[in-house]
Amino acid sequence: MRLARLTALLAGVMPGLAQAVQPGDLSPQPLQEGTLESLRWQARPVVILGEGAEVEAQIGALMAEAGALRERDVVLLTDGPGAAPLRERAGEGFIVMLIGKDGGVKLTQNSMIDPTEIVSLIDTMPMRQQEARD
Repeated sequence: MRLARLTALLAGVMPGLAQAVQPGDLSPQPLQEGTLESLRWQARPVVILGEGAEVEAQIGALMAEAGALRERDVVLLTDGPGAAPLRERAGEGFIVMLIGKDGGVKLTQNSMIDPTEIVSLIDTMPMRQQEARD
């Protein structure tokens, strides 16, 4: 997969790249050690683990809902050196995970997910409901 190789290469050359992810940044970044901790209370990571066409298709589907995801402080992370703890929890193969701002895993799915399902799930979260009121 060209995208994963490119982002992994960039992360190797520029190790701070993934830690610089900002809420609402939908440029897929490889998951580095410490990235999830640095995003806690700032963003809602959607982590896409795996390789190949299914990963690229999931990213494309998410990008189609970019506005709604940005509004909800979503960031996109792909397989990378920091994915080992998530892999231990979720297993091998293609996996999509939604992680809340509190760092808790809110969704784990081993097939493509419609982005509107992610948006709907986020909208049920108490923190998001508070954000929408503010």
